[in-house]
Amino acid sequence: MSSVNDDRTVSPLGQRRPPSSAWRTLHFANRRLALLFAALTAIAAATSPAPAAELRVTGMGPFGSRETTRSLQLLLGDQLAPETIDAPPIEDAALILYHELQQDGYLDARITAAVTAADGSVTKFPITADLSEPLPRPLAARGVELQVERGTRFLIREIEFSGLSAMTAEAARGFFTGETMLVPLAADRVYSPAGVRNSAGNLEEELRLRGHADAAVTIAHEEVDHTNGAVRLAIAVHEGPVWRVDAVNFLERAEPMTPPEFLQERLGQAWSPLWRQDAATAVRRWYFERGFPDVRVRVAPRLGEQTMGRQSVTAEIRVQPGAQLRLGDVRLAGNTHTQERTMRRMLKLKPGELLNPIEIDNAQARLSRLGVFNRIDVRYEDAGVGVRDAVFDVTEGRLQEVNLLAGYGSYEQLRAGVEWQHSNLFGRAHTNNLRLVQSMKSTSLDNRYTVPSLFGTEVDGSARLFALRREELSFVREEYGANLSLSRAFPSIHSTATASYNLRRLRSSANELATSPIDQSEANVASVDLRLVRDRRDNPLSPRAGHRLFAQVEFASKVLGGEVDYQQLQLGASYHRAIGRSRWLHLGLEHAVVTTFGADDDRALPVNVRFFPGGDASIRGYNRGEAAPRAANGQFVGAKTYLQFNVELEQAITPKFSVVLFGDALGTAAQLADYPLDDRLYSVGLGLRYHTIIGPLRIEYGRNLNPRPLDPSGTLLLSIGFPF
Repeated sequence: MSSVNDDRTVSPLGQRRPPSSAWRTLHFANRRLALLFAALTAIAAATSPAPAAELRVTGMGPFGSRETTRSLQLLLGDQLAPETIDAPPIEDAALILYHELQQDGYLDARITAAVTAADGSVTKFPITADLSEPLPRPLAARGVELQVERGTRFLIREIEFSGLSAMTAEAARGFFTGETMLVPLAADRVYSPAGVRNSAGNLEEELRLRGHADAAVTIAHEEVDHTNGAVRLAIAVHEGPVWRVDAVNFLERAEPMTPPEFLQERLGQAWSPLWRQDAATAVRRWYFERGFPDVRVRVAPRLGEQTMGRQSVTAEIRVQPGAQLRLGDVRLAGNTHTQERTMRRMLKLKPGELLNPIEIDNAQARLSRLGVFNRIDVRYEDAGVGVRDAVFDVTEGRLQEVNLLAGYGSYEQLRAGVEWQHSNLFGRAHTNNLRLVQSMKSTSLDNRYTVPSLFGTEVDGSARLFALRREELSFVREEYGANLSLSRAFPSIHSTATASYNLRRLRSSANELATSPIDQSEANVASVDLRLVRDRRDNPLSPRAGHRLFAQVEFASKVLGGEVDYQQLQLGASYHRAIGRSRWLHLGLEHAVVTTFGADDDRALPVNVRFFPGGDASIRGYNRGEAAPRAANGQFVGAKTYLQFNVELEQAITPKFSVVLFGDALGTAAQLADYPLDDRLYSVGLGLRYHTIIGPLRIEYGRNLNPRPLDPSGTLLLSIGFPF
């Protein structure tokens, strides 16, 4: 077989033939491109800087090594930018690693630096935690690999307390090992000498907050097994007597500025750093209100008699009022887009009045209610004898923001949408929020225009346009219309009140309800809504303690411009409390009723107004709408009233995961003659929750105890958010 080593082709019969002109043109063009590419590569290699030296970490797991490498590169920054790495940044990186390893319980960890030289050779240097053997200098490393041998992880296995009576041993143990979980995590029981001493200090501080001002917590014994990493601790607690405040004595006070006897109500309480802080704040506030912004207050205990484990304390309060000042000019700075008159309407400060820092703080809070500033700082400037100006420095937020929305629910399944928000419109802090959401079952469009603090008051106003089309279980719901509302918060009672006027077009199609012959498929509804909400929960997304109450009433009438008359009332309450450690009880109660007083025909009611319970926020053995009343033939009927009760027992498994045992009860009635209920349903079930920053991700299975003939035996639900 002949070989080809020149610029000619071989014919099918093996005979050589001259190449075509087109082939020669392409061939020489490729050669020119290859030569040009080689020249450019040589020039780039000669002119471009050499790649930066590399530092990486191994031995901490596939994810841990990568995250640690990224963190070290961020911390060391410019020290890794040159072509080579010197010894100091390598040693710094090793010390940071040792600190992190010890915090994670790896007390016997070892680190070796594998240093790659310019010639490609690799030399290994052990690095100790105390740098007893520093790296050689100079060290021009082209690459460094910090090889970690973590060794045994030390965990706290047992803790014994002596001298502890102010709290249970289980509560005190939580300062050393975190909260008690159903599945204890090793990360919560990590042992490090510094961590144990910090925990002892925190326990000591807690005892002092409870009135044991002489409390001392020491580590009596530490038994550390270096073979398996088991650690046993003996904690000695000296509580001492409980200090009680029996009297208050003012020293160095300036007459006639004598604070009233408002501290008398604090007598008999335990002396603690918190008592000292509260008393100092109360006295300081009294002087602030009288124009003494520079007042200094010191609170110290003077010990009296000690009897029966109780130490008598007299709180001595020393006051240095300083000069009485008045407010000068009030200036604004940093407001590029926001109109000054809009901001001044919120301040409500009058030059010449006594300078009260509390009023300045309140003005700052009112200014923040506009919702268009990322930051508001206040500073003072001297403006003559006895006068100070107040300057509000603001940092404005974004004028526009676009957010993508996504979610999943058992009924609507996948949801996706977009939210477009315009802030600070016309420089008057107005906001327009446009939201479009599409799911497997529904399409919704919502546009809300909000005016905060109408006319400088504490009332917010909004105008809303909305449209909704959703495929319900037995009909297709369509709603579109407009809404005007006013709302005001009442911080003193932790409540918010809202009043609104609604004008809606309600339509229903594909009606398979038993009431379809008398249901109104289309109607214009004009109504007035009143809503009051009191929320005392510790966290609205994942509540652990507190309660929430709400009441809402809707009056729809032809007099208001609609075509139907009805009244709808909804009441609800929820209660949350801890039961032991890492275990919580959640209770929910809700009741609703719709009436048709004044209507020509009390049977004719828009389908959209009736209630169709069921789903992840109702009775969880049913999907959305499946728990509605049924007619004799099995068809669904919208309820005119329902009463719902939910109870949950939640047990934490880990800090993020928890399991839930729940029971749901629902009573419904399709006619007001059967008020409050004539049909009862019960479900029990189990759930698993993963707590996120937007609320718990929930997967729950509800088993129906008394299903009707066409009801499911149970339902698996997936949702996001707390149920009640």
